[in-house]
Amino acid sequence: MSRSRSLVNESKSLLKIWCINKIEKYKDEKSWKVPPARREISAPDVRRDRIAMKNVVYCDESRHDGCAQNKYMTIGSLWMPRDQRDTLSREFRNLCRSNGLRSEVKWHKVSTKYIDAYKQAADFFFAQESLKFRCIVVDQSKYDLEKFHGGDRELGFYKFYYELLIKWIEENNEYLFLLDFQRNKESDRYTVLRRALENKLKGKAWVSDLTVIDSHLTPFAQLVDLLTGAVAASWCGHCQPGYAKKLLIDHISAKRGIPLTVESRGPGICKFNIFNIQLND
Repeated sequence: MSRSRSLVNESKSLLKIWCINKIEKYKDEKSWKVPPARREISAPDVRRDRIAMKNVVYCDESRHDGCAQNKYMTIGSLWMPRDQRDTLSREFRNLCRSNGLRSEVKWHKVSTKYIDAYKQAADFFFAQESLKFRCIVVDQSKYDLEKFHGGDRELGFYKFYYELLIKWIEENNEYLFLLDFQRNKESDRYTVLRRALENKLKGKAWVSDLTVIDSHLTPFAQLVDLLTGAVAASWCGHCQPGYAKKLLIDHISAKRGIPLTVESRGPGICKFNIFNIQLND
C-alpha cells in the first residue's frame, strides 16, 4: 500500500516538473502569443435614443462642366423623411408610368409630347408636404479656381456641395445622402465630403452614409434631376418662349409663387429654396 502511494506521489512530481519545463520553454519561444482577451460587448449606440428624425437626401447637378456658354452651375437636393421614402417613391413611379414616362425621367428629355406628364411630375413634388428642395447656384464666371481651390475644379465642386448640404442639417437628426455618380479624379471625394460635414456637426447630428446611386433605377434621383435642371436652365437663360422646357419652367415658377431666377431670402428650410452663393470678383 505504501509502495503504491509512493509511486503515485512520484508520478505527480514528475508531471509537475514536466509542466514547469514546458511553460519555461514556451516563455522563451519567440512564436509565443498571449491568447487574445475576450472581446467585450460594446455598449449600445447612445445616439440612437437621441435621433429625432431620419432623413434621406437625393442630390444631382446641372451645367457643371465649366462650359463657357453655361454661366451658372446648379447643384440640387431633394429632402424627405426616411420612413416615407418607399411609399412616396412608389407613388411617383406609378404616376410617371401612368402618364407614359416609362423610361428615365430627366430634364434633358422634356419634350412637347410629354409636357403634361412632366408638369404632373413637378406637381407631385409640390403636393407632398414632406418633400423639400434646395439648390445652390454658382456663377462660374466668378469661380476663381487658383485663389480658392488650388486650381482644382473638382475640389471646388465638392466645396459647393458642402455649402448646399450643411445649412439644412438639423440637430439630433440623421441623414443619408445619395449623390449622382461622378467620375472623379480623386477616389476619396465622397469620403472627404462626408468627413467635412461630420467635423462641422460635431456629434450634434449624424450622417449615416454618403454614397452614390444609379439615377436610372431611382425615381427620386430623377425628380431632383428635373427640378435642378429647370433651375439651371432658368439662370442660364437658354430656354426660348413657347418651347416645352420653358413651359415647364413657367409651370414650376407658378407653383413656387415666384420665378426660378429669384433666390430665396435665406437658408431657412422651406418648400423650394434657391441659394445664389456670392463669390468675390
